[in-house]
Amino acid sequence: MLPFRKETIEDRTLEYPEERKDMTKITMSSSRLGLRLAVCLLNISEARRKYIVENVAKAALLETNGQKHPEVSVLNIFSDQEYNRSVITIAASVAELGNSILAACLEAFQSIDMEVQEGIHPCLGAVDLIPIYPLSGIGVEECGAVARI
Repeated sequence: MLPFRKETIEDRTLEYPEERKDMTKITMSSSRLGLRLAVCLLNISEARRKYIVENVAKAALLETNGQKHPEVSVLNIFSDQEYNRSVITIAASVAELGNSILAACLEAFQSIDMEVQEGIHPCLGAVDLIPIYPLSGIGVEECGAVARI
């Protein structure tokens, strides 16, 4: 087993093998810029109709005037055909994430007909799960406040 070295950078402890001690350090600078970022892994009950999944993701990206919001990004869309379920990863400033999630959920509720939805994964509705995690400059308490919107 390789000996590990611990190092603290901006209140984060990093561990890596001793043999990597000469490698250049790469750190996220978002906290230095004052960005307060969170991410949501929105679980929806649709994967087989790609256009619906894409429309839900697009709804998260757009402001009420239809323009792309500069502080919101869809980082990933994972769809499982057998489960007929997709997870849309939405990252945004904590101030904007709640509105993006609500817009995406509204699109999902309007687009996914649960009377005809089929898949091997049990589902509660068009939107099953809305976990929110801190990325930078915020804690879980603020993520909880976004979740209660």
